[in-house]
Amino acid sequence: MTRNTLPALGTLVLAACLSAGTARADTPAINVLGPINPMAGYVQPFNYTQGSYIMGFVFRANSAISITQLGFYDSNLTNVFETFANSAVGVYNMSTNALLTSATVHASDPATGLFRYASISPLVLNTKDTYAVVGVSATNYYTVGVLASGAPINAAITYVSPAYYGTPTVGTLTSVLVEPNQFTAGDIFGTPPPPTLMNDFGANFQFAAASPNLPTITGVSSAAGGQSGVSAGTYISIYGTNFAAAGFLDTWSNSITGGKLPTTLDGVTVSIGGTPAYISALTPGQINVLAPNLGAGSMAVTVTTAAGTSAPFTVTAQAAQPAFFLWPGNAAVATHLDYSYAIKNGAVSTPTVPAKPGEMIVLWGSSFGPTTPAASTGQVVTGGPYLVNGVTVTVGGLSAPVYSGVAALASGMAGLYQVAITVPASLANGDYPVIASVNGQQSPTGIILTVHQ
Repeated sequence: MTRNTLPALGTLVLAACLSAGTARADTPAINVLGPINPMAGYVQPFNYTQGSYIMGFVFRANSAISITQLGFYDSNLTNVFETFANSAVGVYNMSTNALLTSATVHASDPATGLFRYASISPLVLNTKDTYAVVGVSATNYYTVGVLASGAPINAAITYVSPAYYGTPTVGTLTSVLVEPNQFTAGDIFGTPPPPTLMNDFGANFQFAAASPNLPTITGVSSAAGGQSGVSAGTYISIYGTNFAAAGFLDTWSNSITGGKLPTTLDGVTVSIGGTPAYISALTPGQINVLAPNLGAGSMAVTVTTAAGTSAPFTVTAQAAQPAFFLWPGNAAVATHLDYSYAIKNGAVSTPTVPAKPGEMIVLWGSSFGPTTPAASTGQVVTGGPYLVNGVTVTVGGLSAPVYSGVAALASGMAGLYQVAITVPASLANGDYPVIASVNGQQSPTGIILTVHQ
């Protein structure tokens, strides 16, 4: 096998965008250790079944917690006996209705209080987002009229809403988890519910306090243009804490084997929408990655280190998010046709010559969208050409003709697009805004190209 090193321009671009615990015992979220009583005077028995219902509750974490087990109520742990049916339980981000984790609870799973719990890979929740734990009852009994005094909420959790129930709208399957907006229509006691009751619920979870060394994500944006969100094949910068030890810096330059990009660097991994990303650079407070193939819509971004996995950070994925990489002074990374730097002299450490009016130059960017033919994911680009049609560029508000109207992936590099343009001949000496458009998406404003005769 051979190791690949990106050419000098690729290394410069990546450098530019990079610059731009103690174990604890698990605790039930709802401390239900004794019998559950019906609402006073309610005509139904306190445990009953009406087929298959969905139920759960909405909550926030008062400090970073790590969910370790998902549970479902089992009436056999009281004096009401049934044949416990396998029950699906999941945790959702209420802002996006994104399913973060799920498990099926079985009759053989161990019990704590009145619930049986299935272990899961730890899921860290932050204090910013609102979450829901949701279960599908199958044919199980479930609780009715849970008295708040009999089910105190753990101090680490803020109980946001009553525990709703409803009929799944996904058909008759009872093992399919549903979105939170399908169970927030109401509860059996009406809306608003009595303030002394927690109402129906069957789903639950256990958690531990998150490790203080756990990675934390505070922001995600394009490493080229700084836009929020992601798209397939985009260089992404992830900002936060505890990604690596203080003062640490590493890049993928020694970790590309046989042209294949690494999804693990120094024991750190990044997931976008459940798919591993390709890590290009790693520091304590920033990770740069090349995004994998992605669909559209809300995606969860997580970082995993030896200390554990961060709380998910939600981003929006779209088909394209064109942007140019930047040099100092918000200058677009550009080269002459001989690959020497096209930027005003003094902007970087080596002598440079800016673009001339009427000259053809090459702009370097990210996320211009899928190519024809499709390029291999996670590989240094070879062969080709791999082209994106319909690209337009303006410099100083004037059309800068794009060679063949295409952006092309640069051979020998990874995820870097090159756009050859002719600088408008009528431009006088100065700094001009440069903007690219493709498929209805536009690169960020405020990026300049220096032109000098």
